[in-house]
Amino acid sequence: MAGTLHNLNNTRAFIAVDVSNKDAIKSLQQELLGDPGLTPQQTKPVKNENLHITLFFLGNISLEIVEKIKAKIAQVKFDPINITFTGVGAFPNPTSARVIWVGVGDGAQELVCLAENVVQKLAEIGFKPDRPFSPHLTVLRAKAGRLKMPVETLTKYTNKSIASDIIDELHLKRSETTPSGVSYKDIFTVYAR
Repeated sequence: MAGTLHNLNNTRAFIAVDVSNKDAIKSLQQELLGDPGLTPQQTKPVKNENLHITLFFLGNISLEIVEKIKAKIAQVKFDPINITFTGVGAFPNPTSARVIWVGVGDGAQELVCLAENVVQKLAEIGFKPDRPFSPHLTVLRAKAGRLKMPVETLTKYTNKSIASDIIDELHLKRSETTPSGVSYKDIFTVYAR
């Protein structure tokens, strides 16, 4: 265990909730890759094991801070949250996108409340969010440069309900870069009541 903890020193970390309805998201990814302008040559689907909604990005943190963060997020109490993935969009914008995402319809306000609770706890040890929380799940990334998301694709998915899921775990995660790409590992988990 000591070796594992040592590896946490100066690691990129974040607080997130995982997606369990991976089959539905994989179907959406395949569907999107069939749309003009979002080809497999231009985009890369997020791997199933990496599907998550980031509530708070921490940046590079030290081992000492990991223990403080664990203590603070252990205080976060929440009930399971039923969510619906609805609509598709792009960051920073559809005409120059690095990321394609699916939004959250039902359950979005509950996720915002959970994120606000996390922000409040982490503020007690000096953390501030780098941006306001916006409930979304990244499903595709541009391989190089930027993508122009077709208007037809945006219109097709504007109010489309894609899948439902239940959020019942909150994770402190770390980012690991390997020869096969980036992967995310749980450091600590808080379970819903």
